[in-house]
Amino acid sequence: MTFFDIVALAASNLWRRKMRTILTVLGVIIGTACIVIMVALGLGNLEQFKQNILQSTDLTQIEISPMGSGENAKLTDAKLNQIRGIKGVKSATGVMQIPSYIVMGKYKADTSVMAVDPKTMDFKFMDGSVFSDNTNVELVVGANARQFFSDPNDTSGMGGMMYMGGGMAMATSVDGEYQEPTGPDVDWVGMNVKYYPGSGYLIENPDPTTPDQPKPKEYRGKITGILEQSDSQESYNIYMSIPAANQLIRDNRKLMDQAGVKEGQYSQGYVNAVDVDSVTDVLAAVKDMGFQAYSPTEWITQMQEEQARQQSQLIAIGLISLLVSAIGIANTMLASILERSREIGVMKVIGLSIPKINLMFLVEAAMIGLLGGLIGLGISYILGAIVNFGGGEVSFLGMYFQNGVQLSIPWWLALGAVAIAVGVGIVSGIYPARKATKMSPLEAIRSSN
Repeated sequence: MTFFDIVALAASNLWRRKMRTILTVLGVIIGTACIVIMVALGLGNLEQFKQNILQSTDLTQIEISPMGSGENAKLTDAKLNQIRGIKGVKSATGVMQIPSYIVMGKYKADTSVMAVDPKTMDFKFMDGSVFSDNTNVELVVGANARQFFSDPNDTSGMGGMMYMGGGMAMATSVDGEYQEPTGPDVDWVGMNVKYYPGSGYLIENPDPTTPDQPKPKEYRGKITGILEQSDSQESYNIYMSIPAANQLIRDNRKLMDQAGVKEGQYSQGYVNAVDVDSVTDVLAAVKDMGFQAYSPTEWITQMQEEQARQQSQLIAIGLISLLVSAIGIANTMLASILERSREIGVMKVIGLSIPKINLMFLVEAAMIGLLGGLIGLGISYILGAIVNFGGGEVSFLGMYFQNGVQLSIPWWLALGAVAIAVGVGIVSGIYPARKATKMSPLEAIRSSN
């Protein structure tokens, strides 16, 4: 008897006991579907999280800031040079935050401008290009930072409000999606501006009781580019070059001293690692230098750890279902042996080997697991399609999936689930198969009479 003959005989035996086979397979279906769906839910949540992070941040970028007020805690050009020497660092830049008043025709913005090294920033432009790395006042405006410009003489709606850095405008709903205000309807790129370092309120409303209050110089500049709209902080900032900022500080020394802005000192900085794998080591080295440091990878790692804990709990629930299925398979096979004792005895009498009898029962158990695994996997794919594309709330086996939830079933999960189902079937069939092979041929024939 060949292996294919054994498979055909096993299938015939299962078909002869259709109802019992169906009930046994049903347990495997439920167990397999539970495992696939629960793992797919966790994977879908993690993929959505990663997509949101990737869209809004650069995973190789580390944000740093001074910790404490001592001289060694300051972030300076010398400290940045030390950071650039750390293994795994691609580039590093300091960030100066300059209080600024920008006048663009009738529109004005009282905000802050970030001075950075453009070569170390991953700017993505909606329009225009980066500023030149010189002392000219040239600005790159984030898409969402355009809302900071307003006409103070326009008293209709919110037009008379002076937008501060961080934003006071209200997002609007368009076709059910919230969108940030886009600011004045002008041709931004190439627009000439008047730039003043300092508070716009004090410039527009000087205090007559302090005539010796230093006044900022006026600079003529222009906007060179608009960054793409996103949820990242870059989209809410306005940028200029560090050489331009240093020139402003030198020209307005007393005013900048009052604002706590000094040449060659930075309120924060960005460090770019050569790749994601280097981020952890670079992060630790920067912290060892006494700086606060943050990377989005820390958030992802915490999310992955929490996801792993949840995933293990979900898998345990699914495995309990498969354990119950295994008991059902073993019970079915034992009952089948008692009913087919004469058949087993005849097989032994006509000379069918013990290993082949053993294999026949294992094949039957494996077929139950395979059938249940494939059907359970199919149900999982159907449910995944309904949840991912159907919309609305979906319930399955007491689990509720709200609109927006995603189920991700990669190929390895599909193969793994079917393999586990088949494995459960084979393990469940080992004891019944051994019991069948140990039966005496004559006793088996007599006991069936």
